[in-house]
Amino acid sequence: MSSDLSEIKTLVLVVGLSGAGKSTASRALSDFGFHSIDNLPMGLFDEFLSFASKSPKNLEHTCLLLDIGSQDEASDFLSRIEQLSSENTDVRVIFLDSDTDAIVRRYSETRRPHPTFESGTDSTLAATIQRERSRLQPIKEKAHLVIDTSRTTVHDLKRVLREAIDTFQVQTTHQLRVNFLSFGFKYGAPRDCDLLVDVRFLSNPYFVEELRPLTGMDASVSNYVLSSEVAQQFLEYYCELLHFLLPQYAYEGKSYLNIGIGCTGGKHRSVALAVELSSRMESIHENFLFSTTHRDAYR
Repeated sequence: MSSDLSEIKTLVLVVGLSGAGKSTASRALSDFGFHSIDNLPMGLFDEFLSFASKSPKNLEHTCLLLDIGSQDEASDFLSRIEQLSSENTDVRVIFLDSDTDAIVRRYSETRRPHPTFESGTDSTLAATIQRERSRLQPIKEKAHLVIDTSRTTVHDLKRVLREAIDTFQVQTTHQLRVNFLSFGFKYGAPRDCDLLVDVRFLSNPYFVEELRPLTGMDASVSNYVLSSEVAQQFLEYYCELLHFLLPQYAYEGKSYLNIGIGCTGGKHRSVALAVELSSRMESIHENFLFSTTHRDAYR
């Protein structure tokens, strides 16, 4: 079957042993900007290719987790890969592998049945795994990347996949999203912050009568808060810290980072600094997405 995949720039096919982390890999690729479809039966692969040829651009980077349940489907998969490669489609096969003991342990811990177990054929779970391993071996040999997850954590797997996507030179829409959340300690510290900083050491505009009814988004309040030497030193040091931290979080596969900026009431100092920090970091890290949220500014 000839397929016009003009809408798909990169097609990543995730295959491998059951229990080796295929679903985890698919979720990670989704975090990296891929449109991920899980457990697509091999029999629907051609239908998907036909659909993709007419689909909108949200499929330009697509990940398919394929369910290959028989020797015939494994052979069909290999022939499809060869065909797509001959049509100059950028298709990459990622194979998830793991040793038998690790898979047995995972199924024991989750108490889930192995999807390819055949009563009357397999006497043990290890026998089922070995049969699946033999069936998928030709695919493993043709894969662009083989990942052994026997001793890897979820975070390790995500990092390996991030490095693989970079190696594939795939430009996805994945960006670390960083939100600066201003709040007031008098209303309680937010529970969903990854980082939190207390800026109550700065002079409080609340005690300036004409500034009291305003918020840190008003220029007069912002100028009052940011004009002090202490505030400028804080911004310099904290931006330097974030300049170091943000790429590290992105490298570890984090998709969202919520940074709490707290003052007494959450109306003046924290608001002005959240806005300023977001603006400064956006000018430094154009590949990340920045936003601000003001929880208590209008209480």
